[in-house]
Amino acid sequence: MAAATARAAFGVQHIAKGIGRLSNIVLKRGAGSFVWTDEGRKLLDFTAGIGVTNLGHCHPKVTAAAQAQIGTLVHGQVNIAMHEPMLSLIEKLKPVMPDPSLDTFFFWNSGAEAVEAAIKLARMATKRQNVIVMQGSYHGRTFGTMGLTKSKTVYSSGFAPFMPGVLTSPFPYCTQCAVACGNDTLGFENCCNNPIHELKVLLKQQSAASDTAAILIEPVLGEGGYVVPPPGFLPAVRKLCDEHGILLILDEVQSGFGRTGKYFAAEHWGVRPDILVMAKGIANGMPLSGIAANKELMDKQNPGSMGGTYGGNAVACAAGVACAEVMQEEKVLENVAARYIPI
Repeated sequence: MAAATARAAFGVQHIAKGIGRLSNIVLKRGAGSFVWTDEGRKLLDFTAGIGVTNLGHCHPKVTAAAQAQIGTLVHGQVNIAMHEPMLSLIEKLKPVMPDPSLDTFFFWNSGAEAVEAAIKLARMATKRQNVIVMQGSYHGRTFGTMGLTKSKTVYSSGFAPFMPGVLTSPFPYCTQCAVACGNDTLGFENCCNNPIHELKVLLKQQSAASDTAAILIEPVLGEGGYVVPPPGFLPAVRKLCDEHGILLILDEVQSGFGRTGKYFAAEHWGVRPDILVMAKGIANGMPLSGIAANKELMDKQNPGSMGGTYGGNAVACAAGVACAEVMQEEKVLENVAARYIPI
């Protein structure tokens, strides 16, 4: 016990305070839905690494795939050559994309990197600069994504100025909607569609459609409240984007890979993103993220403008392949759907 306490004290002293941990426990191992501390305590992990270990800690097949890849090829730098695990992962992901047009991929390490890559692609492809995000959104804590994140000021306080050209529009959070509260019509089955009206007003008053590259949305609002939008919201945003040549970027970092009962949350509304952002559950804890788009759009970026030393790491991609196989073999989506209770 004394040694464990000393270990935690060492971490408090030498790990940056800016992390903002929820606890000072020290984890030693994990299996399935449980983790064990260095004091021997067994804990049920409700966090799942903040939506990462969708298949449970140390899933045997994913672990075996990563171990085998470590003994074969650890690092195949993507700006030098392709490697087999990345090609295999693309083969696994293509059939489960929310739309068959999403056929071209690239991979990074973290969700924030992938979000920034999506913004780069949108600006390059459209030759426009502005990006619209939703009130309450979370897209990362890197310098670029701080300006896109609107869930808490703690992520960005003191770091301004941020990336320019970012505007904010309301997400349909019906229990906090002034219109719904005023009319006593709470509940998204009675949605007033005011957020769509506000989005149209924004395009008329703050960012002309001809200056707007993309609308970036979490299909299910994440830490802004874990809010499911009303049925017509995302289709209406898609229609608005189509009318004005604006790209729709769906950030499925947290809502993807089975967490809503579909591979990607966009499937619930039949909405096609122009760019899909993914991470977290893609490799069950290995650092891996990516974007998907159609080839014509993706190829608008110049060679060399994408990359990264560790992007699409071979071990992480091998884990991602195993995750995709487990999702199918163990009928994970069917299990989620069977346990789903409307709230």
